[in-house]
Amino acid sequence: MKKIILLFIFTISLFGAPSDKELRNMIGQMVMVGFTGDSSSDEWVKQLHLDIKNGRIGGVMILARNISSKQGLKNLTKYLNSASSKYPLFIAIDEEGGQISRFNKFSDFEHFPSAYKVGSELDLNSANKLYTNMATQLKNLGINMNFAPVVDLHNDISPIIGQRQRAFSKDAGEVTAYASEFISAFDNVGVASVLKHFPGHGNASSDTHKISTIVDSFDFDEIRPYYELIKRKKAKFIMVGHMIIPTIDDVNPATLSRQIVTNLLKDSLNYEGVVISDDMLMKALGGTLEQNAIKAVNAGVDILLVSEYFYNKTNSIKALNDAIFNSVKSGKIEIARIIDAYNRIIAQKARF
Repeated sequence: MKKIILLFIFTISLFGAPSDKELRNMIGQMVMVGFTGDSSSDEWVKQLHLDIKNGRIGGVMILARNISSKQGLKNLTKYLNSASSKYPLFIAIDEEGGQISRFNKFSDFEHFPSAYKVGSELDLNSANKLYTNMATQLKNLGINMNFAPVVDLHNDISPIIGQRQRAFSKDAGEVTAYASEFISAFDNVGVASVLKHFPGHGNASSDTHKISTIVDSFDFDEIRPYYELIKRKKAKFIMVGHMIIPTIDDVNPATLSRQIVTNLLKDSLNYEGVVISDDMLMKALGGTLEQNAIKAVNAGVDILLVSEYFYNKTNSIKALNDAIFNSVKSGKIEIARIIDAYNRIIAQKARF
């Protein structure tokens, strides 16, 4: 049974500034974290359950290390979801198909082809059926969000996108068409899709997981799938990448760039959904988690994704919550930015 939640849109003009407790709860919704453990009996899974219950996070990310078996994963997601009372918990995974799947080492999960194989060999109707099966598997496992589809353009130069066959096509129109079928299939099943990696990772010649990545040959055709899918009201969640696009912002990675996240995506493309960061611990960002969190929120990012519960011998959840809270209190982040992120998030959680 779906949870019934009251959609509470917070505005300063009607309610005044939020109390510190309300502010903490809003910030908690902006944090999504990866963790260690695959069972409710694991110490850190129990701690995560408490963090969810206390409103410190609004979502979790399932990684291969969290999967012991199909039934084990079902039990884990059920346990974590039971801690969330006011709003549904986002339980997310990377399930693109092909090489990018957390299920590849397990024989009892259904496996799916890469996006490039789908775009090359299947018609749109067949793609829709395939992605309906993918979404159904996730739904049955207790997962309600997928960090897919990739809407980057295929380019063999990219070691992390093209060479791993993660993009549907080099043609923006074909990418849009297949991504649209992916989203429709997932919407029909009730699992959220997250388009990635805005504004376009296909021409990146290096991997943002490992090093700072500059995309010198950025083609604005790479934005076309986002433009089309936003215009069609298909895009509810978009993940922004960590590459530097000098033609837009020659200083900041996209995640930390107000020109890219707010000016381009939210304002110029009129995007009203939720912006999720790529993993904030990836090496392309440099700096500290706290510094980057403040920059990302000011850039317009709504949900901060961090893959590790612990960061530099510190609880990453506490580090993120405190950094944002203290920045609001000191004036480094405007309260209106937190309220905007919170309102965008709960508007989408109302769909669950």
